[in-house]
Amino acid sequence: MTSLSQTLFDSECGHRLHRPVFGWATAVIVGTALGFGLGHGMLWLGIATAVLVAAWRAKETPRRLLCLLVAACALTAWRAALAHDRNAAVQSRLEAFAAQGETFGLKGVVSNDRQIIERKRGGPYCRFSVDDAWLEDGTPVHGVNLQIHYYDKAERFPEMGEVWQMQAKLHKRRWGNRMSATVYGDTARFLPEESRRRTPQYGFRRVRDRFAAHLALGVSPEEARLTQTMVLGTRERLPYAERRRYADAGIIHIFAISGLHVGIIAAFLIWFFSWAGLRLRLRGFLLLPTLLGYLLLTGMPPSAVRACVMALLVGFAPFFFRRADLPSALFATAAGVLLLEPGWVANAGAILSFGVMGGILLWMRPLTYFANRLMRSCPQRTAPGCLPLPTPWHLHLRRHVALASGLAWSAWLASFPLTLYFFGRVSLAGLLLNLVVPAVTLAVVWCACASIACGFFFASASVFFNRVNAFLLALVNWGADCLCRIPGAVLDVEPRPGPTVTLLMVLGLLAAGMWARSAEMRLRNADPLDPLNRSGVRL
Repeated sequence: MTSLSQTLFDSECGHRLHRPVFGWATAVIVGTALGFGLGHGMLWLGIATAVLVAAWRAKETPRRLLCLLVAACALTAWRAALAHDRNAAVQSRLEAFAAQGETFGLKGVVSNDRQIIERKRGGPYCRFSVDDAWLEDGTPVHGVNLQIHYYDKAERFPEMGEVWQMQAKLHKRRWGNRMSATVYGDTARFLPEESRRRTPQYGFRRVRDRFAAHLALGVSPEEARLTQTMVLGTRERLPYAERRRYADAGIIHIFAISGLHVGIIAAFLIWFFSWAGLRLRLRGFLLLPTLLGYLLLTGMPPSAVRACVMALLVGFAPFFFRRADLPSALFATAAGVLLLEPGWVANAGAILSFGVMGGILLWMRPLTYFANRLMRSCPQRTAPGCLPLPTPWHLHLRRHVALASGLAWSAWLASFPLTLYFFGRVSLAGLLLNLVVPAVTLAVVWCACASIACGFFFASASVFFNRVNAFLLALVNWGADCLCRIPGAVLDVEPRPGPTVTLLMVLGLLAAGMWARSAEMRLRNADPLDPLNRSGVRL
């Protein structure tokens, strides 16, 4: 217990919950989770009022700050409880419509995932989700992801960013917070005065389609859509069977725009700006619009939002005379996102994105260190008065293998309880594939950027980069197929663990990660040759 408490409050370990950013961000996160999960908004408002009165009457500054922290937690819980009650009321109305089989009036904005589905009989139909939806009486639809199946014999389908008034009929089957509805063209009409096609969120779709056309030069459509999905976030182009296969292999995350992709893009931009000789401040101000543009280009998925905000917080930290700190950026990003949209506390994509990133920050350093110890490749401090010796190539290779192992295993440990809870399965094949997938993703994203840039001037160069990407992704497909054929590579768990069991597993992994970090620091301090030895022992 002593090592765990030192890990929570030790400045060397990075988990400093008593610091202002961590404290206030944790209050917002915990309050939003409690309020959205339990409801009872008036109860939380009463608690916040009582604690504020206690803070006003407190004479000691630490006690007053503690009361203000608890009041912030209760106020965010009250706000999240209001959102919970609002979503529950809308969901009950929709479930009543689905149970009775009635049609109802719906107005909504066609999302970026609009696509035309070809059928063997009856002609094609249009499928899209609704970004902003309202019922016939003007009640906004929150907490439910509505997917529309639009049928029209004349094939006059809605376009992305348009606002349509429809008569919808819900399907009785439901997947989590997703509900499907059927709409026919003779009961729908376009509202041109409310169209949003020219707004940046939907205007970037045309730019994305232009970039996707560059990535399709010289390769087959099946090969092109993998690169397009990995770089531009066009997940609607991947069939369900392919998504399921990559999920079984444990590498579906490379086809969702996440921190890995945003980090590669940000690193590429920083390298390009430094190569161009731009000053540090100018690099930061150019990084902001480019990352925001990439976020809009990919349709603003939760994982990309988290990664872009974290990258901007880390990149702009020196401008405010602060040290770039990834845990602080993660907590601040989570708090900011939940203040804007409390419903993201129950969004599977947001939970997986923040949870996996937190697990990487907690587990990656100790796992990498233990892997280096097993392979005898730990970095060594040079003795005073001696020149550093050149590092052999095999030592560089072992250290890179240890780094890849730490990244893959930490991400797998963090996602293990979450994938069990949301999907009821866990992939053991991902432990091996994720050792090489980040390097392949780096090569694919860089080649795709080069292909898009060359596509405007030299089509032959774009074809070359596209064929390189096709070859790399073919290797990934071959490895996924081989590993998924092994018995036990994918484990199905029935019944799925409930919220309480999942929370206990997350807390157990958190405690184990803190113990691993404290054990790593003890081993480092016992080694006088370790560069991170902070015990005062010298050569």
